[in-house]
Amino acid sequence: MELHFDSPYVKIAIVGALLGARAFVQLFSPVEANGQRSETARSIIETLDSAAIALGLVLFIIQPFLLQAFFIPSGSMEDTLRIGDRLLVSKLIYRMDEPQFQDVVVFKAPDASGSGGQDFIKRCIGVPGHVVEIRKARLYRDGKLVDEPYPKLSQPPTSGLYGYDMKIVGGKICSRDYSIAPDMPGPWEIAGESPRVMAPDQNRITVAPAEAVPAGHLLMLGDNRHNSNDGHYWGFVPRENVVGKAIFVFWPPARIG
Repeated sequence: MELHFDSPYVKIAIVGALLGARAFVQLFSPVEANGQRSETARSIIETLDSAAIALGLVLFIIQPFLLQAFFIPSGSMEDTLRIGDRLLVSKLIYRMDEPQFQDVVVFKAPDASGSGGQDFIKRCIGVPGHVVEIRKARLYRDGKLVDEPYPKLSQPPTSGLYGYDMKIVGGKICSRDYSIAPDMPGPWEIAGESPRVMAPDQNRITVAPAEAVPAGHLLMLGDNRHNSNDGHYWGFVPRENVVGKAIFVFWPPARIG
């Protein structure tokens, strides 16, 4: 069994260790002539009591249901989030409401990503019922060009990718890369497979109108649009995979906000 900080066994062990230390101090600290523990022993016991209560609230109430801290390990969300950023994520918001277009969301990666259910953070580009597509690296929503101030679209691209087209056809996310030249697209590939597979009918996808995001699913893309392992590779994110909404960068100090 893999134990990690989210494991209930680890949480119980941490609080149990504090309570055990409290019991040890109470049992073995000397009793003064007046029948009371020394001031030092009483102070230690009170500190351990406070620590156990505080940690219990954090581990069993705040972290599972309200807030959790996350670390950014990659550059897929640059320049919005950078490698080494630490941020707070609200778990409560999406218990009361649905993710919205352009929210920055933490979620359990879908199986097709091959990540073993790790936590990913991306921007929500598509919500159920809305038609989203990318044409030559520009995002369109319900047929209208979206003003996106956040994507990192360096030219020439450091990833070797000039951009990509993406749309939903037949309930699948299809995309084609511009990796040879800005005006020379490669073949359409179907997301959700590992690895992606080439679409059997290229012309059908080219001429097909874009479809809406299906119910119960979200489309997530990285802000580092040309260098991100995201939904245009592995497909939709089921709504039940959503963990919470990123709300605040608290570290490093120069990045607070």
